[in-house]
Amino acid sequence: MLPDTGLTLSRRDLISFEDILREEIASYLSFTSYSLFFPRSVDGAGTWADLREGRAVILPEEGKALLPLALHGQLLGVFAARGVEVDPTPSLPTYLAAMAWKSMEKLLLYKAAMTDPLTGLATAPHFLRVVSGDIAGAQDGLMSPAGDCLAAPGTEGASSFGLVHIALPSMPEWQDRYGYTFGDRALCSAAAALRDLLPEQAVAARLDGDALGVFWPGATPVDCRELADHIASGLQTVAVPDIMLGMEMALDATVGLTHYPTDMPARTLRQSVREQAGAVLAKAARAAGYATHGAAFSFGQIVQEGGTVTEILPLNRITVSLGRTVGAAEGQRYLVWSDDHGGGPDTPPMYKGEIVLMEVRATTSTADVLYLADTSWTITPGDRLSLAQQSEEAPASGARGDAPRRDLLTGLLLYRDFLDHFAQERDACDSFSMVLARLPDAGENDTPVQTEMHLRDVSAICSDLFGDSAVGGRFSIGSLIWFLPGCTGDDATDLCAAVQRRLEPVLTTPPAFGIAPFPHLGFSRADALDNARKALAYAQMLPAPRIGVLDSVALNISADRLFAQGRIYDAIEEYQLSLLADEGNTVARNSLGICLARTGQLSKAKQHFQTVIDRDSGNLFARYNHAFACQKMAQYDNARAAYNDCLAIDPDHVFSLIRLGELAQRDGDFDAARGYYTRAAAISGGEKLTHRFLARLALAQKNPDEAREHLHQAILHDPKDAVSLHLMAKLYLDNGEDPHIAEVLARQSAALAPRQPQFWKELARALTAQGKAEDAHNALVRAESV
Repeated sequence: MLPDTGLTLSRRDLISFEDILREEIASYLSFTSYSLFFPRSVDGAGTWADLREGRAVILPEEGKALLPLALHGQLLGVFAARGVEVDPTPSLPTYLAAMAWKSMEKLLLYKAAMTDPLTGLATAPHFLRVVSGDIAGAQDGLMSPAGDCLAAPGTEGASSFGLVHIALPSMPEWQDRYGYTFGDRALCSAAAALRDLLPEQAVAARLDGDALGVFWPGATPVDCRELADHIASGLQTVAVPDIMLGMEMALDATVGLTHYPTDMPARTLRQSVREQAGAVLAKAARAAGYATHGAAFSFGQIVQEGGTVTEILPLNRITVSLGRTVGAAEGQRYLVWSDDHGGGPDTPPMYKGEIVLMEVRATTSTADVLYLADTSWTITPGDRLSLAQQSEEAPASGARGDAPRRDLLTGLLLYRDFLDHFAQERDACDSFSMVLARLPDAGENDTPVQTEMHLRDVSAICSDLFGDSAVGGRFSIGSLIWFLPGCTGDDATDLCAAVQRRLEPVLTTPPAFGIAPFPHLGFSRADALDNARKALAYAQMLPAPRIGVLDSVALNISADRLFAQGRIYDAIEEYQLSLLADEGNTVARNSLGICLARTGQLSKAKQHFQTVIDRDSGNLFARYNHAFACQKMAQYDNARAAYNDCLAIDPDHVFSLIRLGELAQRDGDFDAARGYYTRAAAISGGEKLTHRFLARLALAQKNPDEAREHLHQAILHDPKDAVSLHLMAKLYLDNGEDPHIAEVLARQSAALAPRQPQFWKELARALTAQGKAEDAHNALVRAESV
């Protein structure tokens, strides 16, 4: 035990630091495989007596060495090394035990280096390493071709995590008023309370200053929200005693949360791991800045309801506290609310008017005032904003009898007035096109004046070529919007191409055009603006001339974005629209099948995969997904044939080999199963995926020692492998080992896969073995409810 911190090792630490322990022991003892044992007791003579007294045990006839993992007289576990070839001299057991003790000391030093000495939580650098490591693993899943597969073996869980930031805003004042000792006591109280509020596999850390952080691997957005609310509610009850003053101070904590990858823009997911880790930490911290005591605030809420007015500008413009970093975008409309209306504290805020974002910068935006409910009650700094939904329309200017207002630079209608005109005229048009034009982002040498000159040129050419019936509006600082009555999508495309040709002598990089025609698919007239945004997002991804029409590809891109955000049902609807636009879009059809399968509609999913195969017989992803759907539907012969079809396309398709091994094991053909797993393990990247399945095979063949070795390796490769954690917990309980360690593993597996009843049952079994009857009953109730 370290004398200055009281830090020590536990059996759980041996699991957490298993890879470090293995490498350390391998530096002085050669072995081919190993296992960790956590016996409930080491009573008895012989081998147990030697281990209990701190001596290693050498078993040359078995090629095995048992090393006691002891620290300061306490035996925490046993390291069983196999494939050991040594000459058993009389001094060797003592030597190996001494080296094992040195290894434990190094583990303790490692733990001390990653532990904050004041709070006992992880340090900020270690926390960043943990987050970065998970992002690196998530990137492999998000960016690899396997991401297109319905369920790659060993990767059924989502590559995601939740991050919670806890700020203690009263700490600076407390330190000034009551001293830093009291401040340290408050921080320790918060840390102790936080530990009691966290799930088993979450990592808590002391971040810079007085902030605390929580990392929860594998958490869904809903899980993360529930945990953050639980933390905010739990910390609200913490009181810090002050002996000198004879009183208690209530802890003031604000809790922010973010979710990866839901809250990360697609472009950010391609940045370096370090950049992503810094970004996700900053998002959680920023969300905490908007939170109030006792209620968590998510990063996604900021753009919805976290904005405020910061400055009043000339020409009916204002500055607001929303920028690109929180998801603000040009053209977004916000309702303005005021708490300063003379009512009491319980009186709800009052509506002031509506604004539209015109120029979006990194952290702030410039907005135009579209409408004031009362012209004598103007917008002021501190007024709060809420994102307006499509149906939330302010009174039209025409209804008020006002003349339409025009932009001074382009002569086009201001955005609010453009929307009024569109709302009044669209129902009279049997066909029209909505066009969004956006200048490229300003270069380093561009000035605001040059940007305005370019926009004026684009406006003039569009006005000339689009014709007298077209009506244009100023959508944002660098964007224009046009309503073209009677114009089809093809006509609008030709007109935009003509604009591009006219602009060639003026602009080095042309603007992007997004075109939304009506009628189109089943969209209403009111959908035209949102569709134009989708088309513009597609156009900005294209090479010159960068003209995008709302077609199957644009809808596919929109659906992919919804899928990445976890909005599966919205993605299904968008993929269906993509196929309605082009039934031959095999990418959209395969993605739709994946979404349907994940919502339990396996039969429909299988039909879509089969359609892709009929159109493209060499589509490996569709064939694998079709095979897996058959397997989930218990159509095992069809699944086996489909997996073999995958191998005909790619003989090294690891996932198909593993699935064929599963099917062979199910039929009792253990030799064939081992053959498939061995082939998969020999392929690059396959070894880490096969350990779990080899462990299951070993258990089926009544070989627990081999199963234990494979499960250790599976968990080392993927600490979030819920199935391997569950099997390891079961193995420990079956062998009569420490039930507390089994509980730790079972809790992790149940938290990572809460919809698996057998995981909760194994947790109940571990709790029962420790006499925790009430907790075991609760776990069984949870098992029956999923």
